[in-house]
Amino acid sequence: MRYRVAVQGFSAFERSTFESFFRQAAHRTPAYDHVAGLAECDFAIVDADLPSAVEAVRAAGKLRVALVIGGTPGGPGLARMPRPINLMNLLCVLDELALAEAAPASRAPGRVRWGGPPPGLATRRLQPDPHSDFGADRGFSSAVLVEGDARFDHILVVDDSEIALRFIQSRLRRFGFQVHLARSGEEALQMLDGREFRFVFLDVMMRGMDGYQTCKLIKRRVQGPGRRPPVVVMLTSRTGTIDKIRGTLAGCDAYLTKPLVEDELVRVIGEHDEVFQRSFDTTVGGITAARPPT
Repeated sequence: MRYRVAVQGFSAFERSTFESFFRQAAHRTPAYDHVAGLAECDFAIVDADLPSAVEAVRAAGKLRVALVIGGTPGGPGLARMPRPINLMNLLCVLDELALAEAAPASRAPGRVRWGGPPPGLATRRLQPDPHSDFGADRGFSSAVLVEGDARFDHILVVDDSEIALRFIQSRLRRFGFQVHLARSGEEALQMLDGREFRFVFLDVMMRGMDGYQTCKLIKRRVQGPGRRPPVVVMLTSRTGTIDKIRGTLAGCDAYLTKPLVEDELVRVIGEHDEVFQRSFDTTVGGITAARPPT
């Protein structure tokens, strides 16, 4: 099953994030491909807070297959999600819509809404994070994705630049992670004493203890009973082979260059986090027929 999704409205930052997200979702089942035009889409994601976007979807005859973000309850659209958006939850909603479109006879008439999963659909619940302190990126979630009774893991981001910290934090929170910040290698080691982190995103160039030294100390730490060592991802603007070799010798598990490329960030997390990767696996079972083109 492959479905084409058009995004109408939203800021340039939000649209680019949607596009990157759908590139990753193009490798799962059901698969979602981002398309530019409303005329060719199977589903539309529309910014309800932008009347012109809603009107464009209405004029294209796509309100019946629209996922409406924000706005007031009771508005148009097949499905509705409130702000702030959690991208992993959005993927679940699209799966529900795909199931409804592929097997309409199996569902009772009426509006589809998130909250009650159809047969065969993996269930995910959201629990809000009351400690969010990042609000510069309008519309993206600091909510915490829950699968069963286990939250997505905590992530530690280490950088001596406040701008870089907030930039990375905003991207990781959209996927439901709980993100903690440290401004030096010394502070990061103290935080690791008190909490288990699944990932440590570690800048190479920092005042005082640099990223290579910090990574070595993290990897040499003795883990307590039942605790797993964190995955260390080195962040640097350097792309030279020598720098990557130094990171490998320090014990890092992955290496990302700045500015971060969203697809690479998702790839690295998926390679080291099975729960996250399962979000991009097949979630709707028992359906093999593709939806015919509209």
